[in-house]
Amino acid sequence: MPTLRCLRFRNRVRNHRNGCGNGDPAPKEWWKVFLELANRGLISYWVIRFTGWLAWVLPLKISYGVAQVCGFFVFHSWGAMRKVWTENIRQVIGREVDEETLRHTVRSAYRNYFKFLVDWLRLPRVPVDQLDQSVQSVGWENLDEALRAGKGVIFVGFHLGNWEMAPGVMAGRGYPINVVVDSFEPPKLNELIQSVRTTKGVGIIPLENSAAKIIRVLRRNEILALLIDRPSPGDGVPVRLCGEQTAIPAGAAQLALRTGAKIVTGAIVRQPDNTILGTIAPAVEPEPTGDFARDVQQLTQRIVDCIEEWVRQYPDQWYMFRRMWPEQSATASGAG
Repeated sequence: MPTLRCLRFRNRVRNHRNGCGNGDPAPKEWWKVFLELANRGLISYWVIRFTGWLAWVLPLKISYGVAQVCGFFVFHSWGAMRKVWTENIRQVIGREVDEETLRHTVRSAYRNYFKFLVDWLRLPRVPVDQLDQSVQSVGWENLDEALRAGKGVIFVGFHLGNWEMAPGVMAGRGYPINVVVDSFEPPKLNELIQSVRTTKGVGIIPLENSAAKIIRVLRRNEILALLIDRPSPGDGVPVRLCGEQTAIPAGAAQLALRTGAKIVTGAIVRQPDNTILGTIAPAVEPEPTGDFARDVQQLTQRIVDCIEEWVRQYPDQWYMFRRMWPEQSATASGAG
């Protein structure tokens, strides 16, 4: 017979799925409900603690092997996520791609993502000097030149490759870097997740009260790291990415135009032998026209054009779990 706790759990999941009457918000997907409940119950906290310890004590090759088995399982069992990720990758590598090539790339993406999770879980225990040695990085002169302008640097990227390593490598080299982050509930879980960054000397700026802190960071001529590949069809700025229009947050371009901060793009990606390559590109210079809205769109587009080169080169390392091109995805679904 079900316990009272089990019945309450079932009812909460059912309420999240179905809503509770007229006027309720759209029902959440099951995995979002499960994750929310796991976070609240600190299940996520203990899973991260245990798997982090396990990833550290096991040889790296074995950890990667276990991770790839997990990726294989998730690939075959989580159809909704596979469909979204497949459509995103299809747009990147070309909609005319044959199904076998597409499926191979998606499988590779799952394998790479779970390897990324292993690296993320190990990150708090990796000494700073060892972290720097594990990444072959080029383009530091571009970052130094941008900082010499004295108005701060906005370091912009996508959820590409091992992006969580980049701030730690920069901090280890003495660069003052700050990351805008989402906060998690409960606070104990949030502290654990953010410690992956703070243990490496990375500054944390919670998104919910970030405006004033961001301005102070740039005025101190520090680095502000932003990931901008969040599809924002309602309030984002329109850009073309991989041949199709989408919308993403305009914050990076707006900040640069208003403060004079330099925008630098970069990527840190896995190579076939599991080594990590980090690249810092030259600054993206704005070309003001006097029309602020137009300047924001054009600068954002130029940022996206720079990052798109890495996305196309490493389509199986772009971890975008949301529909990046809603209209294109809807068309594909309708065609199916």
